[in-house]
Amino acid sequence: MERYELTVDTIGNEAALPEGARKPQGLSLAIGFFDGVHLGHADVVRRAVAAARERGQTPAVMTFDPHPRAVLGQGDQYQTVLTPLDDKLALMASLGVEAAYVIKFDRDFAAVTAERFVQELLLPLGVRSAVVGFDFAFGHRGQGNAEALRLFSQGSIDVSVAEPVYDGGEKVSTTRIREALADGDCDTAARLLDRPYDLQGKVVHGDARGRQIGYPTANLFPEQPYVIPKPGVYAVTVSLLQDDGQPEPKKEAVVNIGFRPTFEVPRGELRLEAHLFDFEGDLYGRSLRLTFHSYIREEQKFASLEQLISQIGRDADQARTLLSRLRD
Repeated sequence: MERYELTVDTIGNEAALPEGARKPQGLSLAIGFFDGVHLGHADVVRRAVAAARERGQTPAVMTFDPHPRAVLGQGDQYQTVLTPLDDKLALMASLGVEAAYVIKFDRDFAAVTAERFVQELLLPLGVRSAVVGFDFAFGHRGQGNAEALRLFSQGSIDVSVAEPVYDGGEKVSTTRIREALADGDCDTAARLLDRPYDLQGKVVHGDARGRQIGYPTANLFPEQPYVIPKPGVYAVTVSLLQDDGQPEPKKEAVVNIGFRPTFEVPRGELRLEAHLFDFEGDLYGRSLRLTFHSYIREEQKFASLEQLISQIGRDADQARTLLSRLRD
C-alpha cells in the first residue's frame, strides 16, 4: 500500500504534495480516524473500496496522527489507542485500500476551515468519491459535515454516508471496545473488532522472579501507546516477530497484567508478563504480539510464595484448556 504524509503546509500548495499522491484516475476516499478499525469502520472502508472498483478509481483512506482530540486536549483517553498508525494501516490494506493519506495533525492543522480542507486539499489530490461515517465532522472546530463536503466540492466529490453498525441493539464504537477491555471482556471486544484484540511490545529485562519460581516470563514493554486491558490474568496467543516484522507460528501463553502485589508496593509500575508454554529460548530484545482470548481472574496478593506458585499453575492449566478450544 502506498503511504503519503501530509501536513498543514500542503493545504493550498499543490507543489508540496508528495510525489505520486495525486491520482489522475481519481480517488475513492474513506475519511476518519478509525481507531480500532472495528465493524463500523470496516463498513466505511469497504464502501470506498467498492466505489473505487466500480468507478475505476484508486481505493484510499485518509486518517490523522495523532488523534485530533489528543492534540486539542479533549480527554486523556485519546492519549492511548486500540490501533497505532502502522497497525491501522495494515488492517486497511487487508480491506483492499491501495493508498493511505496520513495527516500530521497539530494545532495549525486544526485551524484549517472545512472549506479549505475540501478545496485546497481533497480536490487537488483528485478525490472524486468520499465515504464517511454517520458522525463525521471535519474542519476548524468540527464545523464541517458530509453536507459541507458536498457543498464545498461544488458537486465534484460524490459523498456517501455509512450508517451505524449495530451489535446487540447498540452502535459499534471505539468507546464500547475500550469499555469492554476495561472490564476484561475479551469476547465483546473481539466481536466488535471482528478479531481478537492484540498489542505489540518488546521484551525487556525484569528481575527474573518468574524464572526463580519455575515460570519464566517475558516482560513486555508496549511499543506504542496501546489501550491496556483490565489488570488480571489472561489466556493469550503470542507471535514472535522476525526482524522484518513477519510473525513466527503462534505460541500459547498466560499473561499477567498488573502491579505484582505479592512482590511490589501497592500501585507500583504496571507490568505485562507473559509465560509461554513449552518454550525455551532467549526473548530479550524480541518484539512480541499478544492476542487476548479469555480473561481468567483478577490480580491478587498472596500470603506466601507457595500460594502464588500454586495459583500460577492453575492459571496455566485453565489457559491451556481455554486455548485448546480455539484449535478444535
